[in-house]
Amino acid sequence: MSAKTPTAAIFESLRGSWRLRRSLNSVLPGFPSGLFEGTATFTPRQPSAHSIAAELLYAEQGELKTENGFTLKANRKYIYRYSADEDKISAWFVKEETKQNHGEEEVDYLFHDIETEFSKQGWVGKGEHLCERDMYWAYYEFRLPKVVEEGQGMDVFGVRYKVKGPQKDYTSDTAYERTFSASLSVR
Repeated sequence: MSAKTPTAAIFESLRGSWRLRRSLNSVLPGFPSGLFEGTATFTPRQPSAHSIAAELLYAEQGELKTENGFTLKANRKYIYRYSADEDKISAWFVKEETKQNHGEEEVDYLFHDIETEFSKQGWVGKGEHLCERDMYWAYYEFRLPKVVEEGQGMDVFGVRYKVKGPQKDYTSDTAYERTFSASLSVR
């Protein structure tokens, strides 16, 4: 049995359910700042391309409480892919029409590749995406155990987006904490 790479272990560790808490801080008055709280799941799905080893459907839902007192329900979906050949994770948009019809979600276009590396903070990932004239910079912090054993993975991770351009200027910081079912034993 071959050893799992850290990137493969990170991808595998995303599977399951998470509580999330996101702070949005916008410089522009037309874009809301506030706190989003909700849940997210990474659910395995059949890979939609032959060169992809595995795919996870990311689905989140929750409420955004804006600084000016509004509460908005929100949700989003992405498809995360792992390529064993490249030992790389990528995030993809879901086609809008499949989101609205609640059918099988289809991959649309690339959001960003996640380039993983080991740093002083542990395993991190970085990605970029140009959306028309607004640039998205993604920074992931993965908290893998020092020794990854079968069945062990992350219990927490974080994602920061810095978005800047003529239409958007905000920072989004999200902390994820794994939710455990009552039937699971504590390690």
